[in-house]
Formats: sequence, structure tokens, C-alpha cells
Amino acid sequence: AESVEGAAGVAPFFIRKPIPQKLIEGGCVIFDCQVGGTPKPHIYWRKAGIPLTTGYRYKVTYKKETGECKLEISMTFADDAGEYSVVVRNKHGEISESVQLL
Repeated sequence: AESVEGAAGVAPFFIRKPIPQKLIEGGCVIFDCQVGGTPKPHIYWRKAGIPLTTGYRYKVTYKKETGECKLEISMTFADDAGEYSVVVRNKHGEISESVQLL
């Protein structure tokens, strides 16, 4: 994939998609993926449509230089199981990928 600088933009794309993870109660789970796009896209993680932001048990990180993004869930319990999705958006488009916590 070539990167295009200047006036032309590039819609977001996945370099690496998140993969399903196994839930271990009381443990920590990390979903990670890598994205590209010009301008650098914004990243949103959701569970069942609800936005997840860095807070009590969630930590969201995004390195714009490399496009690597992570959702880290600590102190996991059974209710954390389910479908998580990552939404990647810039002015040229939006993509999303869903992934299971089993």
C-alpha cells in the first residue's frame, strides 16, 4: 500500500485486524489492531454499541505514528464476554471490525 501525501486522502484501512481473545476471570485482555489512512483516522472501541473510553477497567491506546491501537481490559469478569468492535474513521470513510471475547 502506497501512502499518498498532499491533497489526496486515503480512507481508513486495516493493516492488522483484532483477533478473538479468551476471557480469564480476574485477568487482563488486550485486543490490538493496526490501521492506516490519510489523514490519520480516529479510533473508537465499542461493546454492544456503547463507546469504551479509558477509565476504571478500560485502557485505550492509539499510536498515530504507527497506527497501532489497543483496548486493554483489566480485572475481567464473566460479564465482559461478548462482542467488541473497533471503528476507524477519517473524512474519507469509515470501517469497523467486530471481535469476540469468549
